[in-house]
Amino acid sequence: MGRAATLLLAVALTACTPQPKSETRRETTRILPTIVSLNPCADAILAEVTAPGQLLALSHYSADPRAASMDAATASRYPTTRGTLEEVLALHPDVVVDGTFVPPATAAAYQRLGLRLETLGIAGTVEESRAQIRGLAALAGNPAKGEALIARIDTALAQATPADRATIPALVWEPGGIVPGDSTLIAELLRRTGFANFAAARGLGQADQLPLERVLADPPRVILAAGSDRALKHPALTHLKGTARAALDPRLLYCAGPTIIPAAQRLAEVRRGLQSTPNPSRMREGSQVALSSPLPHAGGAGGGQQQTQRPPR
Repeated sequence: MGRAATLLLAVALTACTPQPKSETRRETTRILPTIVSLNPCADAILAEVTAPGQLLALSHYSADPRAASMDAATASRYPTTRGTLEEVLALHPDVVVDGTFVPPATAAAYQRLGLRLETLGIAGTVEESRAQIRGLAALAGNPAKGEALIARIDTALAQATPADRATIPALVWEPGGIVPGDSTLIAELLRRTGFANFAAARGLGQADQLPLERVLADPPRVILAAGSDRALKHPALTHLKGTARAALDPRLLYCAGPTIIPAAQRLAEVRRGLQSTPNPSRMREGSQVALSSPLPHAGGAGGGQQQTQRPPR
């Protein structure tokens, strides 16, 4: 009887003893893989689809509000890394998520050390973004969280779809006169929100340049100025009475995933503003809708952000 009582007391004391931190993370560390992200676009998705304690670090880009595509408050909850092999190994992850341009020596080192490497390319369409979200959610072991994020994106796209079928020629103009091609995510978002890619209609492709002189000679209905550049604010643009200008936060051009939501909202906001005051003059594009008078560089969602160097993808 004495031995039995002693055993019962020991069991009771063990049950009352606080469990070490390693035990409190059992659900994360034993069942779900721990992840280090070195890709700024993966950062935003993984922050949405991982469990607490599962995402060990983000890329250093997400710590810079000028470059991050994700919410700054969310990013601040995670450590960051510049992606050196030493930093990654010190975190002891199960999986490393990077871009597609991983040096072969680094990839070989991950494999040699038993780390799984997953890469994330550039999503050129909404459907490709959905696939990336599902892939990362499955990797994290949380497919339901991926579907929840996709549902939010689809809702935002549906809400940003204009009621009319008219398309408005819009120039997305980045510093240096850089324009997006038609096989890009921003081009699809333009179409979904009632715009036409002005540059692509004139034969320009991804990262081609459209100089100020050509814009003045053949102006679009709206210039979406992505970033800070003298050409974007050139006084000559104010003389284009049929052309509106609106700011587009360049961070909305970097990534897909959750970034689609504010990008679609901003484009829809600009389009509503263009339609608020009908333009009595007919447009050069024939049957396309007449629009309002020129807008200033708009603030609000997507406005007033300085251009920064793009993170590698």
